[in-house]
Amino acid sequence: MTAHDLALTEVPPPSVTTDRFDPRLVSMLRPESFDADQYRMLRYAVERVCTGKKGCHTIAITSPIAGDGKTVTSVNLAATIAKAEQSRVLLVDTDLRRPNLGRILGQHGHDHEGSSLVDAVLDRRQTLERAAWRLEAFNLSVVTTRRPAVDTYELLASDRFSELVRAARDHFDYILLDSAPVLPAPDCRLLGQLIDGFLVVVAAGKTPRRLLEETLVTLGPEKVLGLVFNGEILAQSRYSRYYYGYYHQKEK
Repeated sequence: MTAHDLALTEVPPPSVTTDRFDPRLVSMLRPESFDADQYRMLRYAVERVCTGKKGCHTIAITSPIAGDGKTVTSVNLAATIAKAEQSRVLLVDTDLRRPNLGRILGQHGHDHEGSSLVDAVLDRRQTLERAAWRLEAFNLSVVTTRRPAVDTYELLASDRFSELVRAARDHFDYILLDSAPVLPAPDCRLLGQLIDGFLVVVAAGKTPRRLLEETLVTLGPEKVLGLVFNGEILAQSRYSRYYYGYYHQKEK
């Protein structure tokens, strides 16, 4: 059976089991926590940037290198934006080289159940809306993926992929793309023409400054919506005592 035959196979979407979610998905698992509030602040910043722009907002979340926390950030941000009942949010795993979104959401193994982005690209009868795994409890649609058997670059560079993203704009208010890191792969360069901008996730105290600078030059300043500092140590913040006291009293 070829990859194309697999793409034509109708398979049911996976069920949602939150106990298999990565514990770092605080927007879903611990919405009243301090960490979840940080993603609300990120949502606020994104919505302010998008104010006045009509239609769907398509944003890629990336990082200079692997391990900066872009996928966890993508899910938490998508879930936070989807809290608004009127928002239609689609989260897509476009990191075809190292797909991680399904694992973080509790789908184990490379060939998980349900349609994937690769299936949608190979099967012209598919759309991202139809391929999406609908998480009703979180008002969120998710397209996960599997490692493709064909050239990743060619999939993302294809007219078919562009067609899928453009078509999805008619059905969603926000499309968030969990993208490959900028420096090791050319994928973000391909996405640049399809999106409104990039959010760049930086591991606080870990990502070298020179790599961040190279990332910003590669993406172009006009395409970077902002930076997300992931893993910042609260104890180093001048507001740490305020945060601790406020959240400690709220929990009591």
